[in-house]
Amino acid sequence: MTDNIAGKTIVITGASSGMGAAAARHLAAQGANVVLGARRADRIDTLAAKIIDAGGKATSVTTDVTRQDDLRTLVDTGVETYGRIDVLINNAGIMPLSPLERLRVDEWDQMIDVNLKGVLYASPQHSRT
Repeated sequence: MTDNIAGKTIVITGASSGMGAAAARHLAAQGANVVLGARRADRIDTLAAKIIDAGGKATSVTTDVTRQDDLRTLVDTGVETYGRIDVLINNAGIMPLSPLERLRVDEWDQMIDVNLKGVLYASPQHSRT
C-alpha cells in the first residue's frame, strides 16, 4: 500500500479531529503530502507542525466547506505547494444533536450546508487540477 501513497498529494477536509486527523497522520507517515483543511485553524496548524516534525509533508489552510472560495483556496494551495492534487478526502461533516421535533431548523440547515453542499463544492475544485 505504501508504494501507492508515497509522493501523492492528498487534500483532506475536516482534518482538525477524528478520522480526518487520523487519516492525515497515517497518510503522511506513508509518504503522502497532505493538505489539511478545517475551520479550526489552531488544530490543523498544530497537526501540520507535528507531521512536519515527524518528517512528513503537510500544509494547513483554514477552510469552511460551506464557502466555495475557501475550498478553491485549499485546492489551489495544494497545487501551488506540491504541483498537483491526486486525492480528495472529503471528510468534513457534522450532525445536530437535537431531535427533529425541537424544530432547530438552523442546525439542520447547517448540517445540509456542511454535509451536502460541502461535498458538492469541494468535488469540482479537485477535478479542475
